[in-house]
Amino acid sequence: MRACRSCGSAKLEQILNLGEQPWGNDFIKIETNAVAATYPLRLFFCHSCAMVQIDYTVAKEKMFVEHSYMSGTTKSLKCHFETVGKSIIEKFDMTGGRILDIGGNDGTFLEYFAERSLDVLNVESGQRQSKASLKKGIETTNCFFNFETAKKIKEKYGPMRLIHGSGVLFHLEELHSAFRGIELLLEDSGVLVAEFIYLPSMIENCAYDQIYHEHLLYYSLRSFQGLLEQFGLEMFDAYLTSIHGGSCAVYVSRKNIYEITSRLEDLLFEEQQNGVDKVGLYKNFAVNSQKQKIILQQLISGIKSSGKKIQALGAPVKGSTIVNFCGLDERHIDCAVEINPHKFGTYIPGTKIPVLDEAKAGKPDVYLLLAWNFAEEILPRFEKFRASGGQFIVPIPTPKLI
Repeated sequence: MRACRSCGSAKLEQILNLGEQPWGNDFIKIETNAVAATYPLRLFFCHSCAMVQIDYTVAKEKMFVEHSYMSGTTKSLKCHFETVGKSIIEKFDMTGGRILDIGGNDGTFLEYFAERSLDVLNVESGQRQSKASLKKGIETTNCFFNFETAKKIKEKYGPMRLIHGSGVLFHLEELHSAFRGIELLLEDSGVLVAEFIYLPSMIENCAYDQIYHEHLLYYSLRSFQGLLEQFGLEMFDAYLTSIHGGSCAVYVSRKNIYEITSRLEDLLFEEQQNGVDKVGLYKNFAVNSQKQKIILQQLISGIKSSGKKIQALGAPVKGSTIVNFCGLDERHIDCAVEINPHKFGTYIPGTKIPVLDEAKAGKPDVYLLLAWNFAEEILPRFEKFRASGGQFIVPIPTPKLI
């Protein structure tokens, strides 16, 4: 990549180099003895539009066709989607309109609307996820969303009352094509609800593990608005959520349709005060990330030298970034345990750390909580483990033993 993914400027500056890493969802079966391919993982800042982004693109066909992530396996995410759905119903009249979910995974978000007999459509590139969505009775198209897809959808279904994208609008290899498609599909007063990892929260949490090849862009509200303006769209409302360790939900429409809310204005002002458009903020983040890496390495080294066993609890894609950036392998972590059966019998990408069925694996002395952003949901399940002396390493924002 020689130009900004958003504005096309060549004024890019490297912020953080996390080294050569595998695609974080490349869970290879143990029996194959195959080795995951690695690619550069580097974070850049655009001095023209303040967009933060990685420079290397792993082909979308590799990452998003046969991956293992299923959104319905996380209880807190399902509850979050229900809250978002309820808010949409309260804010807007969905009667007679259709709701499109871009990258809707296994249909978890659309279930809320389908249960209320509203017309829904899931556009999902993952084969396994599309099949799961169809089993729920949700109309699903198994393909990538771009301008050509949007034209076919409009011809078949007409314009959309509401378009939703959670954790997908910063994945887009065909960024401008996709947003042209969104603009084409929206009704005149239609709304796009965009949910994404919020860059200022990521910086505040020193969540370097949010940087992986699926995440091509890292939005602040300022940089997101700069992207939207290229397609005649604007934000009119936004709020922060705790999901995924700090996210933002943004309401978008064609220009001058809805009144700009005070909470959006407040968030934009706060961003300006914190310097989201200045490279210094991100250079400090890079320094802090390197410090947290060393702290985690020393913490794990101390535990292992005392003869204790460590297992990774969960094998999320962000966990691959932590493990590979910090140079952890089977010498440090005995195994990872999962509840997602599609990951059983694989290795954490880039390592020989096996991923096992949590229900069948014995308990360690210490769990490394790679899915730290779901700690409130996960930790209550392990009250007996902790009461008997078991401990957890929470790696973000500052590694600590609890």
